[in-house]
Amino acid sequence: MRGSCSHPIEQKKEQIMRVLISGGGIAGLTLAYWLHYYDIPAVVIEQAQAMRRGGYEIEFVGTGYDVASRMGLIDRLAARQTPIERQVFVNKDGKPIATMDAALIRTITDGKYMTLMHATLEEVLYEALAGSVEVRFGRWINAIEAGPDAVEVTFNDGTTESFDLLIGADGVHSATRALVFGPEEQFSRYLGYSMAFYSPLVDRYGIGQTAQTYTEPGRLVTAYCTPQAGELFLYFIYQSSQPEHVPREQRLSRLREVCAGMGWLTQQFLADVSSAESVFMDAMIQIQMPTWHQGRVALVGDACDCPSPLAVHGASVAMAGAYLLAEALHESADYQEAFRRYEEQMSVYVREQQKRGRRLAKTVLPGSPLGLFVLHTLLKVVMRPMFGGLLRRQMIVPSILPPQDAIPAQHEGSPDSLPRR
Repeated sequence: MRGSCSHPIEQKKEQIMRVLISGGGIAGLTLAYWLHYYDIPAVVIEQAQAMRRGGYEIEFVGTGYDVASRMGLIDRLAARQTPIERQVFVNKDGKPIATMDAALIRTITDGKYMTLMHATLEEVLYEALAGSVEVRFGRWINAIEAGPDAVEVTFNDGTTESFDLLIGADGVHSATRALVFGPEEQFSRYLGYSMAFYSPLVDRYGIGQTAQTYTEPGRLVTAYCTPQAGELFLYFIYQSSQPEHVPREQRLSRLREVCAGMGWLTQQFLADVSSAESVFMDAMIQIQMPTWHQGRVALVGDACDCPSPLAVHGASVAMAGAYLLAEALHESADYQEAFRRYEEQMSVYVREQQKRGRRLAKTVLPGSPLGLFVLHTLLKVVMRPMFGGLLRRQMIVPSILPPQDAIPAQHEGSPDSLPRR
């Protein structure tokens, strides 16, 4: 265990009595788990009324995989991963341009790789808390009064409560960040793309256990299976000159508009969606901040370091930050030192992931016919076993965590069952 080799703190540690975590997503739940592991009391609030079931697929590799391993969650996650056997890039007629088998991906990642639905990872993290941490659904913060000795928050139901620390883990459009650090616009970097998706469809298109992607200049659609047999998830990306804020009732018509004339199965996908369907649509942005903490308030995950979905490893960044923040709060003499340490450990890693996200955006979704030709040519060449080394460098982001012995099997899954520090 990592705890067995931690260095003793020479100076007297500040006693942290209670931490409020605003946001019950990947970052917030991971942080709650590790705070409980270190005997630091925490409460999680989540605006949704229950665990969310939506979200796109993520490629789970690198630091996130390592953190999940230390939590003893790999077997649970593996049992619920999406059964994608291969990734296929197709032309307008549906004919394969390039194909990469899942077996090749597992080889170049040394087996430390899974495809998961975003909601699946959240569900497993929530289950891992096993009732050991209080999670309040349907609750969010309306006001924050941060003083030298405590943080007093006013919730949406009008009640107020005092905590030693407040951690904003409430996503890219963080309300905690807005209340403490200021409007989102000053930290947001637009990448030139919007994304959209909606509830899964029945797979009547023959996609099967694959992930298939069709790309035109400035437009992309990906279809892939979910863990539910016969179910298909659709994910759209398109270029736009500025961030769009489309009202919910207009999103489906907007998506049909921007995808008009696209080849492959795109028109069938959009025609088969009910007009009553709720479409998620958002601009792809990165959050870039000069500092992630102020007084007794700090941020973690997409609230402070969002690399964008195009970076692929957003879940890993979120879990890395949560893990290192909890560790810093446990090992540091006080919260100020902990916040500084956490940010110093994460900042270079985050900048690299954000740079990678910007680079991948231009590569994966070229804006011109020439760029698309180059992409297709590159895919045909490199998506083969003989180029495993190149694929490894492109796909694998080295873990930010040092090597560590795995958690013994008998301690898997619950912070209460882990050996204490």
